[in-house]
Amino acid sequence: MTAYDAEIEAILGGGPETSPGETVTAAELSEWLNLSTARIHALAREGVIPRTDGRFDLQPTIRAYVEHLRAGQRGRQSTDPDLNAEKLRLARANAEKIELANAKTRATLVPVAEVESAWASVLRDVRAAMLAIPARVQQRLGHLTAHDVQMIDREVRDALEEASHDE
Repeated sequence: MTAYDAEIEAILGGGPETSPGETVTAAELSEWLNLSTARIHALAREGVIPRTDGRFDLQPTIRAYVEHLRAGQRGRQSTDPDLNAEKLRLARANAEKIELANAKTRATLVPVAEVESAWASVLRDVRAAMLAIPARVQQRLGHLTAHDVQMIDREVRDALEEASHDE
């Protein structure tokens, strides 16, 4: 007998309100178990709790109901660690999926394609502005020779080329 069984036995051992072999009605049993009378009748029909002549022997009925609850609890607990790990993995994946959906709804998550498109546009504008530097410098500094402007152009292109290979 486990400690839990001993505790139940102490409760059912009969205090001033109960005595061994006491029978009760479905209504009285429903108060003991905090269930509806309809549920008591359903449990009796299902064979979970014993009924004799429309009445219930209190101690065996409560023991049967407790065993029914224990069996249900054991059925919900898996002893397969691989299955438990898979259930946990699935729960985490579902939580992550919901978090991503929520982030997208709040617009705190932006699709990669949109980010790439926006950055490509910015970089095209920067490249165009950089390539225009030699012509603008030649206009402002009229004393520069064609060779000087060509050297500035070469430096700008080299810088752009080098930046395009950086990671």
